[in-house]
Amino acid sequence: MGAATMNPRRAAFAPSLLSISALGFALSPAGCSTDATSRENTGAGAQAYSIPDPSAFSLPPSDASARAAIVARYAQLDPGGVVPRGLLEDAVEYFDVNSVLIPNKAYITIVDFSKFSGNDRFFIVDMTSGSVESHKVAHGQNSDPNWTGWATRFSNVSGSLESSLGFYMGGEIYDGSHPHSMRLDGLSPDGSPNHMANTNVRDRAVVMHEATYVDDSNSGKQGRSDGCLALDPNIELGVVDRLANGSLIYAETAPLNPPVGSASSGSSSGGSSGSSSSGSSSGSSSGSSSGSSSGGGGAPCSADGDCNPGSDGAGQICVGNVCVAGCNADWECPGSTTCVSGTCQ
Repeated sequence: MGAATMNPRRAAFAPSLLSISALGFALSPAGCSTDATSRENTGAGAQAYSIPDPSAFSLPPSDASARAAIVARYAQLDPGGVVPRGLLEDAVEYFDVNSVLIPNKAYITIVDFSKFSGNDRFFIVDMTSGSVESHKVAHGQNSDPNWTGWATRFSNVSGSLESSLGFYMGGEIYDGSHPHSMRLDGLSPDGSPNHMANTNVRDRAVVMHEATYVDDSNSGKQGRSDGCLALDPNIELGVVDRLANGSLIYAETAPLNPPVGSASSGSSSGGSSGSSSSGSSSGSSSGSSSGSSSGGGGAPCSADGDCNPGSDGAGQICVGNVCVAGCNADWECPGSTTCVSGTCQ
């Protein structure tokens, strides 16, 4: 690239260009970046970033009571119910069981690829305050070959031009063909449940970067990437600076497990948005806990871990040896009520 055509945001870094082999970064012609100039780590708790070993990470427990106990420890997250409940719980549970392996614990990010690209579907959760920040994000062009705005295909294969599902870790910041990009490392190997497979994203040059074809103010379909998580240029810098150097990112279309926690007020509107059937929870929140108060919310669980007593299908579930509003382990509720976002409604 000639100096006369270089992006001015990158010009200052031209003298320090390193060879790809020196960076230990194998670029694919199907990736989103064509050169790589490292810059100083600037993410939360900036430190030397080490590429993680996916085999060291564990999936959340399948047992509903174990997951409920984890979720209860993060009750402050997403008070407005913005993030689809099942995906939020997946991310929280994965964060909890792998906490010692996650260097940047300030934020977790959930990407709901079941949503239309013109909707907010990139959710940054502040792990201290619990607040949620929502943005648009692009998907790969071959994940949506007819450019409908819906991602339907995902891959871990170089040259596929498709997005990948699974758990990621935000890596180092660098300047490539898109300035101020962030490398990504996949933590979900081939064969993972829910079609998760993303361990080749670093070799595929699938990264997080800014792109003029993504606009947070546009509710129409966004442009498509080569598989990268592309963001509105107006917000990308602030987002990447927070997520770099080891934060957890989770991209999926449906939860690994049924939600077990009680959604906060307002969460029913977003709790089922990760599923293909839209609108199923609207209008039902007014009765979200009806029928369950008779069992004495907050009462101790029975000796066998049930509520009301007998089974927790009566609109309550045992969390931390206390009965709280929720569906049972089989996602069941009493009478004519239905399990929505982990709560009987």
